[in-house]
Amino acid sequence: MKIALLLGAGFSYDLGMPISSEMTEVFLGMFNEANTTKLSATMAHQEPFGNDRPINSKAIEEAFSLLLQYKRDKGTNYEEFLTIIQERTERFTAGHSQSDRDSYHFVFGVLYDMIHTVLSLYQAIAYEVLYPKNAQWFSKLDNILSDQGETWVVSLNHDLFLECLAIDFGIPITYGATNQRVFPVSNLAMHDCVAFSSIDRSTYNAGSTGFMRGQRGINLVKLHGSLTEHQYRDSEEILNPTLQRISSSELIRDFHRIQGMGYFYQGRLMPSGRERAITGPNGELDLMSKAILTGGRKYSRVAKTKMGEEKLAIFDGILRQVDQLTIIGYGFGDRHVNFRIQNEMARRDELVVHVVDPQLSDLPDCLNPFDYDSRVTRARCGAAHWLDYCNTKRWNLDQMNCLKENAALRDTIRQQVEVAVRYGKPARK
Repeated sequence: MKIALLLGAGFSYDLGMPISSEMTEVFLGMFNEANTTKLSATMAHQEPFGNDRPINSKAIEEAFSLLLQYKRDKGTNYEEFLTIIQERTERFTAGHSQSDRDSYHFVFGVLYDMIHTVLSLYQAIAYEVLYPKNAQWFSKLDNILSDQGETWVVSLNHDLFLECLAIDFGIPITYGATNQRVFPVSNLAMHDCVAFSSIDRSTYNAGSTGFMRGQRGINLVKLHGSLTEHQYRDSEEILNPTLQRISSSELIRDFHRIQGMGYFYQGRLMPSGRERAITGPNGELDLMSKAILTGGRKYSRVAKTKMGEEKLAIFDGILRQVDQLTIIGYGFGDRHVNFRIQNEMARRDELVVHVVDPQLSDLPDCLNPFDYDSRVTRARCGAAHWLDYCNTKRWNLDQMNCLKENAALRDTIRQQVEVAVRYGKPARK
């Protein structure tokens, strides 16, 4: 049987990462009337697109007014709010100028970097606080992998916890990369280098030679990008940290070093946003861009994939060839994902879906039409619980009691993240 996994935020919940509502609370908690007024004023004097494409204070103030209103309305999904901002970067109606659209685009970029920072803090702190305690309960990860060859895993998460688990439990894992690039951390530390796996977009597909064939292991597709994924050479190349590690601590060490990459000019670190100023292999100024996808414009709305949507095309190909799709911790909030699952379920009667989620009381609309003849099954439990139960058909009571103790530690992680955000500390404990 050919098996694929689709992982949502719930997979990493017991390892310390936030679900959407918690992430939204932390994100919105960063803003109030006073600091948004100051931020708006500071941004209005900048020229992110050059002096020939000025931005304007009115649009920037309006954007932050919308943010504060979303907070007052007790919004629960930060991506929903980002979609509102993205829509205003695309308004070509009367009364909305290029300057307005550029201003909203600038605000989106600033908010994007804040979200990237918060998620990076969660990754760093959760790895130190909760991963050492709970990784043991994910040791049966092998139970949900194919015993007849490779397993395709499509992750919607930006964190590195699946990679950490695979490394620590000796499961081969690959992003499908075929090459390697090495960069200095900075031009002040040319001897300190970080290695990235690399693949050209033109050769990135399900048949890429960097993916495993006929052997135990994970072919990992980070559909919405990763905290450590970057695009290079005008987005022609996809970079990720190398995964050939002795332990996950090595991967997290490079996670921190990647966060610290930069370029110094006259002794001062050059500012970076989504587009990062880094040091090239020969010590020159170079650029690479962060690659997490967030908001409501992750992919186009049409069924046919476009240039730059290679991961979506791979997902399509995976669904066409597998017999079983296990969905863990996904809230079915992404239309481009739901559509493809529904389309393949309608096209292939032999495809079955297992949904694993402790919060899911009803099936989503994309699966309801196929809830017959055991084509769709449900398990109301967390990821770690399922790894044990799917094999033994018994619940591990020691595990369940231990995981119930996570609440206090999750509070600790959140508090440390909020303190780090407030005082501008780096993404580490």
